Amino acid sequence: MSEPGIFEIIHSTRAMRRLKPDPIPEATLKKIVDAGIRAPSGGNVQDWAFVLVRDPELKRFLRDYYWNTWQTLRAQSSLSSTEGIPPAQIRMYNAASDLAAHLDEAPVILLACVQQEYSPVAPLNKRASKLAVYGSIFPAVQNILLSCRALGIGATLTTIHSFFEDTLKQRIGIPETMEVAAMIPMGYPQGKFGPVSRRPVEEVIHWDRWGNQQK
Repeated sequence: MSEPGIFEIIHSTRAMRRLKPDPIPEATLKKIVDAGIRAPSGGNVQDWAFVLVRDPELKRFLRDYYWNTWQTLRAQSSLSSTEGIPPAQIRMYNAASDLAAHLDEAPVILLACVQQEYSPVAPLNKRASKLAVYGSIFPAVQNILLSCRALGIGATLTTIHSFFEDTLKQRIGIPETMEVAAMIPMGYPQGKFGPVSRRPVEEVIHWDRWGNQQK
């Protein structure tokens, strides 16, 4: 892939929360996950696994727990009322609410799993172990999101499942030693891909020392 091509993909990989129910071919799913595992992992141990949930009953199970959690979070958050909320944030919130209500309609829900501890350093430093765990799985997750975009498949990263992770793992048979780091609903998008809006890069770069920013 040429350099402009990959940058175009990066700059237009939006969170696509409204998805069509059309099935995604198994070969395409394998291609996406295969791209995911090209990512680096701590010590190259590759302690990851990816559960692709397509079974309607299991998707309804995930939807029910996800929706109930979403309702609780909504009632407790600043978005319980839309008064004074910027329009763009309201649109994002509405799309997230639609995802919660219709999660089971996504043809595939990918669960990105990783060993809870990075064994080479876990006995020495728990924080270093946890950083290695997330530093191993989330590059793969980003590869998956970019690969979905390249193939015209919508996807979004969510972690709301963490509120019911133990129940999820028991129902789907995920070993206790594994952590479900991310849930990614996938499907052909109802909307269109387009440029993502972010803060100017000058606002997030600090040169040599914190606070040394060139405008």
